[in-house]
Amino acid sequence: MGRASILSFAVLSVLLAACQIVPPDVAKQIIPERTEYKTLEAAYHVLLERHIDRPSTEQLLNSALEGAEAYLKRRPADPTPAPSVQPNLMTAQPSGTPGPVPPAQRGAGCVDLKIDRPKFTGGTESDLVKASEALDKAAAACKTADRTHLERAAIDGMAKGMNECHTYYLDPDRAKSFNQPPQAYSGIGATILAPSQSGGMSEISSVFPDSPAEKAGVRPGDRIKSVNGEDVTGFAPDEIAAKIRGPEGTDVRLVLVRGTQEVSFTIRRATLTPPRVIQRDFEGGRILMLSVSQLNGDVARQARDRVERGVAAGAKAYILDLRNNPGGDLSAAVDIASIFARGVTLVDQVGRDGRKEQVRTNDRMFVDLKGAPVVVMVNERSASGSEIIAAGLRANGIATVIGVRSAGCVGIAQPRQMPDDGLLLVTLARMTDVKTGEELNGSGRGVRPDLEAKDVAETTEREDETAALNHLKDKIAAAPGGVGRP
Repeated sequence: MGRASILSFAVLSVLLAACQIVPPDVAKQIIPERTEYKTLEAAYHVLLERHIDRPSTEQLLNSALEGAEAYLKRRPADPTPAPSVQPNLMTAQPSGTPGPVPPAQRGAGCVDLKIDRPKFTGGTESDLVKASEALDKAAAACKTADRTHLERAAIDGMAKGMNECHTYYLDPDRAKSFNQPPQAYSGIGATILAPSQSGGMSEISSVFPDSPAEKAGVRPGDRIKSVNGEDVTGFAPDEIAAKIRGPEGTDVRLVLVRGTQEVSFTIRRATLTPPRVIQRDFEGGRILMLSVSQLNGDVARQARDRVERGVAAGAKAYILDLRNNPGGDLSAAVDIASIFARGVTLVDQVGRDGRKEQVRTNDRMFVDLKGAPVVVMVNERSASGSEIIAAGLRANGIATVIGVRSAGCVGIAQPRQMPDDGLLLVTLARMTDVKTGEELNGSGRGVRPDLEAKDVAETTEREDETAALNHLKDKIAAAPGGVGRP
């Protein structure tokens, strides 16, 4: 045997010997084993590689096991808890059309089961295998567990474990309606919001123009006590909407609470398509108010058309009502802000690498308001793109913000298709105020109003609207040629 052959044989022997003494965890790290949880694997890697907060394997996988354990322990009759803040979903549910919140999913009913938590060491693949083995063991111990639901609960838990409102998982059913324009349905023509307090009454958020609800006298702020004689206090908006909807031409009976008084209605259902822009005129058309429900599709064009008509009609002031608007597409938010501002930076976008980019207006959308004052209205449910609009217009001295502090849920979330046809939303960047440099995303952040005004449920007055209108009346009166207020 030649010297080269002997050397090759020696090297091969060393390599084979090395392979035999590699610890099992290290071997899994070098040559990853494929788990049966393909969607969990995909979500795990996307969050590790893309999320702005650079999570650890321990953070992600412990959260995944917490989510899976919650599913296993939940009783079969208990619905899956509604998702937390999800700004790209339509949190204001049209009364009579199912929203994106999924139908009630049953738990596995293994109320005493606890998933053993492995010791994670930071190895990307070895830690994933440990977590999948823990899931396998738990599924075997709970005979009523559905492995698909178990995996989806783990993904949901992992996403929620990021503690960040733009990151969440949508199962395949909910993914179908993600950021989709409103669809026609048979109902009364209003949107419903969850109660501000646990166990309270959901409330009417908006009423569509010329709808059966408007014609019957239903008002925004009315709280829903009963539907067809059934008390719905504490019910989620989608549950109430399902009870209100029904065949066109049939009646639904509602008992609403307005201030401290109960008001009863019998309303005939009709086929409707929820509008994304609702216009109301005040002071004989001198003040034009546009309520924008969500930011997708051609909503910016609709808003621009209304503003152009208002300018032509001689409107002296404008209210952009973004209360309860959960956001949507960044491009739609930029375009709506651009109706009122030209050639400015709205917010700064900061990525995972710390690099800052400017989010600037689309000047093709600009409408010359001829110096008319603008108010942007926000509340605690105004999120994402709504906050970008409010922050950008205020920072550039274009609008006064009135209401209460917004949700503090401002970022760029990218939807990623998962192997199960669901979607994982992953936050890639956050936004900062261009004037103050403050981060807008996070608890206690968001957009602080220039003039705080909160709508009080126990009164019939819309206090925040009144504050906005009074502010603009004073602005109009103070303008050259304006008429003073008494």
